[in-house]
Amino acid sequence: PFWGSKLVQDMPLEIVMQHVHKPELFRLSWGAKNIQGDEWRKLEAEFEQRLARMTREALRDRTLDPSAIYGYFPANSDGDDLIIWDHETLQQSGQRVERARFSFPRQPSGEYLCLSDYFAPASGEAVDVCQLQVVTVGEVATEAFEKLQGADNYSEAYFFHGLAVQAAESVANYMTQHVTRELGLADGRGKRYSWGYPACPDLEDHTVVWDLMPRVATELHISLTDSFQ
Repeated sequence: PFWGSKLVQDMPLEIVMQHVHKPELFRLSWGAKNIQGDEWRKLEAEFEQRLARMTREALRDRTLDPSAIYGYFPANSDGDDLIIWDHETLQQSGQRVERARFSFPRQPSGEYLCLSDYFAPASGEAVDVCQLQVVTVGEVATEAFEKLQGADNYSEAYFFHGLAVQAAESVANYMTQHVTRELGLADGRGKRYSWGYPACPDLEDHTVVWDLMPRVATELHISLTDSFQ
């Protein structure tokens, strides 16, 4: 693959929305977690209508603007660590010069795996590929939410916020499918991990991602909070 990062804009929102995971949207983001039976079936029908309406409105008003930065980086494992090599030096001279390093925790039981185990070891000749991505539904989503809040339309703001969160997740799923095709991987192969979960819990690693893909800040205008969110 190409080394470095790419900007992906003008994603078709209507296709991105097809990747929305409705159980998470309805039950987690829209608050129907513990509703069951006939009450759930009635509410689910209402939510389906709401989702269709809000999708039409987002397409019309451009209140969701999906885009992403993604990149491929040469990498190898070193025990529990994943080393990212400087791709320019690797291309020019074939030498492996460390540019960044991630450390992942190992499972306390079972297979005792960690994420670095899925990459070729640094002791071998093969250089592996690490794919990173940062996605967004745009500053327009924040602006639309704040406008609803400012108009005291709290109920619609609540539903829009939930939709925006799940739409961003859908962009990540959309990009994962894009990368799978670009790398020529079989359907269903590969997994997407996000920092903050047990396999890679250290949110401070986001600063490494931002360093590897500075266009996240300059072109997507995404910054990190003091807690590295």
